Amino acid sequence: MLEIRAIVYTSQTGFTARYAGMLGEATGAPVYPLKEAVKRLERGTPVFYLGWLCAGSIHGLERASRRFAVQGIGAVGMAPPDPAYTAKLRRPDCLREVPLFYLRGGYAPGRLRGVYKPMMGIMARRVTKTPAETPEERSIQEAFLLGGDWVSQGQLAPILNWIEAGEK
Repeated sequence: MLEIRAIVYTSQTGFTARYAGMLGEATGAPVYPLKEAVKRLERGTPVFYLGWLCAGSIHGLERASRRFAVQGIGAVGMAPPDPAYTAKLRRPDCLREVPLFYLRGGYAPGRLRGVYKPMMGIMARRVTKTPAETPEERSIQEAFLLGGDWVSQGQLAPILNWIEAGEK
């Protein structure tokens, strides 16, 4: 089994935090928000990092990579899984070879804070203005209007299989 001493995450509206909790429960590893992890874990500790997606980047990943030995990465977004999109996600050069997993999280407009609230409002207006052509596009439009939650234990299966197999 791969050595992961902690699950570290950054969450904006709670979906990434839920995945981190489920992953911690499944692996037995302690779970820390990034701000707490930098205070409690030693530099270089092997961790699995989960972060929410913002403008094509995994929020908090650079900071986590400077402090910890990131063994694997979970990117949490609201779109359906798309390997082409996942391959394009920006991450530090030092983590290009680290396994990356995409987890569909959700969208909770009422929980957005700071600059993200108006930024996502603009995005919501743009997305909902165009007529939906597929059920998936309708689902995304509904999520932008009402919110959506796709968090599920089943989405963690590839990560848990990878950890169990001990692959680096």
